[in-house]
Amino acid sequence: MNILSQGDCLQPGVYTVHTRFERSILLFNRAGRALFVVPPAIGPGPLNIVVARPHAFVTTDTLTLPARGAAPIYDSRLPRLPAAAREQVVRVLRAALPRVAPPDSLATLFWPRPQLPPFQQRRDQRIRNALRAAARGNLAAGVRRIRGCGAGLTPSGDDFLAGWMLACRLRRNLATARQIHQAARGNNRIANLFLDLAARGRIHAPLNKFLQKPTAARARRVCAFGHTSGADLLCGLFYGLA
Repeated sequence: MNILSQGDCLQPGVYTVHTRFERSILLFNRAGRALFVVPPAIGPGPLNIVVARPHAFVTTDTLTLPARGAAPIYDSRLPRLPAAAREQVVRVLRAALPRVAPPDSLATLFWPRPQLPPFQQRRDQRIRNALRAAARGNLAAGVRRIRGCGAGLTPSGDDFLAGWMLACRLRRNLATARQIHQAARGNNRIANLFLDLAARGRIHAPLNKFLQKPTAARARRVCAFGHTSGADLLCGLFYGLA
């Protein structure tokens, strides 16, 4: 089976299966570096190998990644956006997220819905309080309150922080991105992977396409990542840019 795309942040070596998800597989090498084997529906990413059928591609508990294969290398670098392009991203997100984000995502931070479940009300209020603290100058304390907030493999708060860091990098505010990253890393190994990538300005293909030409359809495509992960990341991006 051919590899259709290989992420530019992957390191060669032997990887061991950590988790088999419904559509993808997560592996780690002995140094703790990650590799995701994903189908075309998920698409290229900095740590992704894209194949037609991931579970047929990884049939044992290990996978050896050669130093350089024949597959095209996906360029995961965050695009440079001038101010006008960043403003367009904000306009599209402001119009699209209330319509395309899942109802239990962090979109309710900015576009409240009536009769939210108690858990979601508490989550949103916790994050609002944390953002107020950050705005008053207590950035690290605010970020730590957001970290780990919410349910899921990668909590909503962590996905939001990843989007916020990407917004900082788009605005060339690298010092703030570094501060967020330092306070955001916790004990969730998988969440830390995505936080580290965001801190380096590395993104998956659907988000890259959205940033280069923002449309509601492309925002919906990002929102399809995980249960609410893509939408929560876009909420952090919106907050950081707006």
